[in-house]
Amino acid sequence: MWFRTFASECRNTIVQNWLAQLSDAYPGMTSPGRMRTHGLIMFGLICDIYKPLSHCERYSMLPGLCEYHADRGTPVECLLRSCLIWRRSFGAALEKWALGSGERNISKEEMWTALTIFHERIDELQSTMGRLYWNCVQEQLRRKDKAINRLYSDRMDMLGKMAASMAHELRNPLFAIEGFLKLIRSSLPPDELGKVERYIEVMESEFKGLYSQITGILSFSRNNALEEPFQSCRAEELLAGVCKLVSDRLKYGEVQLLVEGSLGFSLIVQRLALQQLVANLVYNSIEAFPAGSSGTDKIIRLSGGEDARHYYISVADNGPGIPAGLIASMFEPFVSGKPNGTGLGLSICKQIAEKNRCRLTYSASEGQTIFTLTFEKSEQAELENEADRSIG
Repeated sequence: MWFRTFASECRNTIVQNWLAQLSDAYPGMTSPGRMRTHGLIMFGLICDIYKPLSHCERYSMLPGLCEYHADRGTPVECLLRSCLIWRRSFGAALEKWALGSGERNISKEEMWTALTIFHERIDELQSTMGRLYWNCVQEQLRRKDKAINRLYSDRMDMLGKMAASMAHELRNPLFAIEGFLKLIRSSLPPDELGKVERYIEVMESEFKGLYSQITGILSFSRNNALEEPFQSCRAEELLAGVCKLVSDRLKYGEVQLLVEGSLGFSLIVQRLALQQLVANLVYNSIEAFPAGSSGTDKIIRLSGGEDARHYYISVADNGPGIPAGLIASMFEPFVSGKPNGTGLGLSICKQIAEKNRCRLTYSASEGQTIFTLTFEKSEQAELENEADRSIG
């Protein structure tokens, strides 16, 4: 029991020594008063070596102490260093105390036993503080992540409402224009229609382009509210559907589309939505090719594959690539490198990918721009089980 006597007599000396060394190592870490309060909590936990740490009176104060330092962003190395300083402070005080009076009769065995328990207590305290501090940091990250997601969701809702309002205002006059174009076609005699038909075709083509952009805006504003059921489909069939969707644009743009890789796997997805996603990526590639380049120079590759943990579908082209200044923000709404683009294409693609539990990523390699959809096999197995349960 001599250790308790030593701790009681030398408490102020040990705590002051600890405070001085910690302040020198980390000046301005916290106020002197709070540091002393924390020091006394730690001192009590260290000295009560004959009780399990979790049974000590001050143990309940330890989570609050760690939470305080996590909130302040105290470096974890500071907490670890403080334990080392406790060892030094106790060691220096014990040496003086043991040699300061010949009346104390402490055997080497008693000294060794007490010091062993003391160092074990410091080790346990250091481990416990590290765990509690880490838990606090993880909780902080969860709260921040939740707040960021909430802000992002609010921003998307606001942008969606603005986009929907704008799209509805534009769609009505466009329908009127389409109706008048049809009326002109049906009203003109064949010889007169032949004189203006190519102009009508240009107007109809522009109308389709505008309508496609408005459809994209409305799709973004709905945020995938229209629920398409998940179903199993083979990658080969999925990409065959994409090829049909984009065939006219490929011919018009004189672009080659090559389908490659291993496509024998099946996916549980929203089939139409995923085809729209891949088709949008192909459209982006077509539009990225410089005007005037020949068809032999414009190649898009649709490919699939798998490894032990993932399925992959990728769209690669040999176009000019994404401008460096847009790479970090290209999946955000209203960000576009095209002069007349809405900036919603990739944002919609990202929404569809997230809905279908896959990751949409960008990379560049050897003159190629590559967008890849990555499906976790474990996620696919979970979706398949959910589908089986719903059928059962």
